Amino acid sequence: MHSGKLVAACAVCLLMFSGITDTLAINTYVRDLKGLAIPVQTYRVEHPVVALTFDVSQDSDPVAQILVKLRTERARATFFLTGEWVERHPHLARAIVKEGHEVGRSLYSSRTASELSPEQLRQELQKTDDAWRAAHLPEVDLFRVPDGETNGQVAKEIRKRHENLIAWSVTAVPESPGAAAGVWSGLPSALSAGDIVRLRADRLTLEGISTVLTGIRGAGYDVKTISSMQEEVE
Repeated sequence: MHSGKLVAACAVCLLMFSGITDTLAINTYVRDLKGLAIPVQTYRVEHPVVALTFDVSQDSDPVAQILVKLRTERARATFFLTGEWVERHPHLARAIVKEGHEVGRSLYSSRTASELSPEQLRQELQKTDDAWRAAHLPEVDLFRVPDGETNGQVAKEIRKRHENLIAWSVTAVPESPGAAAGVWSGLPSALSAGDIVRLRADRLTLEGISTVLTGIRGAGYDVKTISSMQEEVE
């Protein structure tokens, strides 16, 4: 669960080497670091809060049920939507916003971003933008690459669109039903204030979301959206 934090530490080292020491820059994003943009993985916050995020793609059938669970739990989250999913479920995409949650863009499909040519990448981004407008979703500046996999070219292309590139510091994505209980039970002890928690909007998460939120809150953390977390930055 802490693999994202290792990358974040490497990012900080790069910042120090390049002479950048602003802690706010480290905890949000860097517009240019030798032509690269570093994804946000954690925030420096004073209070015990974490950001709850969901990856939504073509196989994310239970989004409506997840929204009901979050409403019951009185929790707000950030949903990163592929353009393909938005195109197929525009009413549900708008329902996420109406429920008080936050939406962020992803690629159109769940393809591996680093394997795309520059032209293919631009097409994916444009198709997401088109689906976004057709669904009448609010303009946002949050973006997550599917599965968080990126490289310098991908990051630069996304930054051209003036978007925050968001990753995560803790992932809670069971790969099988048998692994779910261990993932949910181990999540609270893996948390630190300012973490971005990644979940996947699938059946396993639907079944475990109440356990997840009980564990997070039981460990003393409040749950926020990405934008709300940004307001907490010291």
